[in-house]
Amino acid sequence: MGFLDDNSIKAVAFDIDGTFYPLWKTQLRVALASLSSLPFAVNYNKARQRMRTEDSFLSLPPLSEMERGERMCRYMWNRSDDGDIEFFLQKEKKVFFSRYEKSFSSIKAYDNVENVLEKLEKRSIKMGVLSDFPIGSKLKAMGIDRFFTIQLSSEDWGRYKPCLTPFEMLISKMDMDPRAILYVGDSLRKDIEGAKRAGLRTALLSKKEESGSADIVFRDWSELDRVLF
Repeated sequence: MGFLDDNSIKAVAFDIDGTFYPLWKTQLRVALASLSSLPFAVNYNKARQRMRTEDSFLSLPPLSEMERGERMCRYMWNRSDDGDIEFFLQKEKKVFFSRYEKSFSSIKAYDNVENVLEKLEKRSIKMGVLSDFPIGSKLKAMGIDRFFTIQLSSEDWGRYKPCLTPFEMLISKMDMDPRAILYVGDSLRKDIEGAKRAGLRTALLSKKEESGSADIVFRDWSELDRVLF
């Protein structure tokens, strides 16, 4: 018997960046996308991290795109009128989302990812993804988009992991007891601690000895395969 059967797991959700493929590939692509607008990118990342820190482990109402933009403008420039917000949203799309999206056409998943997903599919396990960054074409580029009926990004609510709001939205979409859902990620704080506080079971991809409160710690997808089944 594996972890799925032992714990009556009915659904598995995954982080994307750093979980399906190496995190440095995301970091490199973000850095390259932002080179032409470096001051904006630096302030943007600081403001985003401030939001993540202030919202940590709280259950908060979702923010609209305008509300998220207003908050980012206040943190970046200490002002947030309608013109500032519109400028920010357009700049964000151009600097990060559009250029970032184009750079993922050749991304490759870790070995054994597809094999694990196929086994989950054969067992009729519901599958989803929950990422902080917009998902775009990353799943399609890796050839695994067909497995996921639920594809969610924290950007949709303006709340970033480990804020509990994205995990609560995931639970709502999965429409089942959170203890029947396993969340798989590579960040102990953002993925594991956040998901755990929302009531989900957790699996941490890590080559370190850290485990925190994770139910599973695995070094690669072959090990996850052995543990789950």
